[in-house]
This record gives sequence, structure tokens and C-alpha cells, in this order.
Amino acid sequence: MEKERKIQEPYAASPLASSLSAVLALTLWLSLGPTFTILLQPFHLPYLTANAPFLAMALGIVLARYALVKQPFIVWVTDEHAFNFSRFTRSFLAYTGMATVFLLYGLTTQPYYYTKTADPLLSKVFLFVLILMFTPLQTTCEEITFRILPSRVLLRTRLQRGLLPTVLTSLFIAFLFTVPHLSNHEVQQAHSRFLVLAYYALFGLSVTLLCLEQGGFEPALAIHAANNLFVAVVCNYQGSSLPSLPIWQTTRPVGTVFDLVQLMCSIALVSLVLPHRTHKN
Repeated sequence: MEKERKIQEPYAASPLASSLSAVLALTLWLSLGPTFTILLQPFHLPYLTANAPFLAMALGIVLARYALVKQPFIVWVTDEHAFNFSRFTRSFLAYTGMATVFLLYGLTTQPYYYTKTADPLLSKVFLFVLILMFTPLQTTCEEITFRILPSRVLLRTRLQRGLLPTVLTSLFIAFLFTVPHLSNHEVQQAHSRFLVLAYYALFGLSVTLLCLEQGGFEPALAIHAANNLFVAVVCNYQGSSLPSLPIWQTTRPVGTVFDLVQLMCSIALVSLVLPHRTHKN
């Protein structure tokens, strides 16, 4: 006899438990993160040491899942009965596609900013495997800590809660996404620090709005992973916080209107390929 399909329970953790979960992840990231970095330094892989602190953040998230939230991660991510792979895949491909279009535009109109790297193929393949392992972990941890858990603190059981809660939550997430990046290399060497911070704020705001409209954070997980994978594998820039062995290295200035336009076009395309859903009060 076929088993009946189980309906997913709604997110039920209290705002206090959700808040403490984010704090726990942040605390381990800041306290144990440097230790993880030191432990991985003997491998002499800048990409690995840059991502090492997120192993500590991941540990904090796992501890929070069992000690505080006490619900499966899928319940954190979506209000639906299961992870929406279609929503994730469409978002990932749309964002990657737009990043490719802008890269081709840059290679065509400003080729002097781009250099094809000549690193040994074996080194690139080895690092590519590490990137596939660590980058999704890094982006997922950031999404859970800075977007998913804070959104659950404010919206609790349901993500689709009407226009005002959606806007206020998205503005709060925009602030949370901007603050941790203040010390990033990109901000220090930016053509315009204001535009770099505006980029992070726009990323936090627009992606959260999109996810709350959809009723799940699959687009955020996909977009963040697609962005960092594209940077690490395809085209990275000098002084990047994610040092890697990409196909192209660029010296194009960071923190320009061009960056904001690319982000807005990318999010717009993701929104277009996703089915429209109405908010529920």
C-alpha cells in the first residue's frame, strides 16, 4: 500500500530560538573561524583559508538546528511541502546566463581589462573540485545566517505576509547583508565605496523581496551560489575576497554603476523566469 504524502509542518521556532540560532552561527564564525583558518594554512591554498571560517558557521547552524529550532532545514527554507528544485534551477541558470552576457560584453568592449589565466590545468581542476565543495557551503551558510533566520524572526511561520511586512523585512535584510561586508577587500579598493555598499544592500533587498513573494528561499540559495561560483571559476578580479584560479582575471574597477546595472538585470531576469505568486495575509 502506497504511503500517503506527508504535509510539511510550518516553521514553528519562536523568534527567540531563531535569533539565538543566528547568534550561535555568528559567534562560532567569529570565534572558531580564525582557528579553522590557521589549521588549513599549511595547505597553502588561499581559496581554502578564505572559506575556512564558514566551516565554523556551518557547525553553529547544525547545532542550532538540533538544539534550538528543532526542525529540518527544509522547513527553514520554504513554506512548501518540499524543496522546489525547479525554482532553484531556474534562478541559478538565469543568474549565470546574465553574468555570462555581461562578461561577453566586457570582453568585447573593454578587452584590456581581462587576462586569460595560464595556471596549470591540474591545479585548476583540483581547485575546481574544492570550489564545488566549499562555495555552496559558504553561500548557504551566509543565506541561512543573514537572510533566512532573520526573516523567520520577523515573519515566523509564513513567508508570504502582505506588502508591509515583506518590505520591512527586506529592508532589514538589506542592512544585515551590508554590515558584514564593510571589511571586505572590495570595499577597501573600490572605485566607489558607496556603490559597493549599495550593491550589497540591493542584493539583500531585491533577493529577499523575490523570495518572500515566492514563499521560499530557493532563489536566494541559487543566486548566491551562482554568483560566487561564477566569480571563482569563470572571472575573478584582483584583490578578491574569494581568491581562485579562474579562466579570466579582470582589473576592471570594482564599485561602479556597471556592477549595479548587472545586478539589477540579473535579478530582473530571475524574476521573469519564476512563476508569479500572490502574497497571503
